[in-house]
Amino acid sequence: MSRMSHARYRNFEDPVSAIEIDENYNSYNEEDRRQFKCIFCNSQVQFSRGKSHDDPHFKNWPNTNHKDGCCVPNAEKQRNTFSGDVDLEVLVSTILPRSMRLDTPNTPPSVSRGKRAKRFGGKTTQKFIYQIKNLLDSKNKFNIKPEYEDLKLLVEDGKQVSIKDIIKTQDEIIDIIDQSNGNEVICILRGNTSRPYKRGSNYVIPMTKGKNPEYKNSKSFNLFISYEYVEKNTNLVDEIKNSLIICYGIAEKTKYGYQMELYSIKNQVEILKQFKKIEI
Repeated sequence: MSRMSHARYRNFEDPVSAIEIDENYNSYNEEDRRQFKCIFCNSQVQFSRGKSHDDPHFKNWPNTNHKDGCCVPNAEKQRNTFSGDVDLEVLVSTILPRSMRLDTPNTPPSVSRGKRAKRFGGKTTQKFIYQIKNLLDSKNKFNIKPEYEDLKLLVEDGKQVSIKDIIKTQDEIIDIIDQSNGNEVICILRGNTSRPYKRGSNYVIPMTKGKNPEYKNSKSFNLFISYEYVEKNTNLVDEIKNSLIICYGIAEKTKYGYQMELYSIKNQVEILKQFKKIEI
């Protein structure tokens, strides 16, 4: 049965996430809960909190299938194609957002940051990035396991993207941003962190730089935590320093340089390997 992380609701312009519905579950009466539709084919779908009320998602309405050609069931068919120890259901049922849907030209920065935090700082992201970690080769974390190299993920506009095309190094991400005239890009950063420092009331975690072309980390790139999210992340900042990580979020060019904003280290970051740093 097809699972979805987002659905259309009534006449709302933007899709709603299952996480948002779960957080406000009692605000939706029985009639409200009949108004969710597939964002691609407009078939009626049903909200579910999961067996233990900790796995919110949308699924097929009883005795109702998606319309022919809908990309949701087509994407989920990959579960029968790939074999291994990865929970493919989480990956192929998570609909990746396009940054253009997160804002409008008139969206205030505070609202924009709140919307992004819900998209990238929640439990769905945590489950997603954990399974991305499982896709990587245990001996060489810069490679995807051969059996999953052709895996494709669904995006909000109905297209599918190869998993290998969204896991990028800092140099690759910067090149994409520059080639798109400075637009932001949603991706998974893979690289090494160094010592964090404070910029005013905010936290900055620089990615290490090097000259080895294999690692593609010759350009400056930071992880950034706004003061609004410092308190919930303070105890975890030091845990991810001096580590090879993957991080899911929006990379962009700002007046401070290239960076990816963190709203929840716990939910956005997975540590692949930690390095001991000798303090002098």
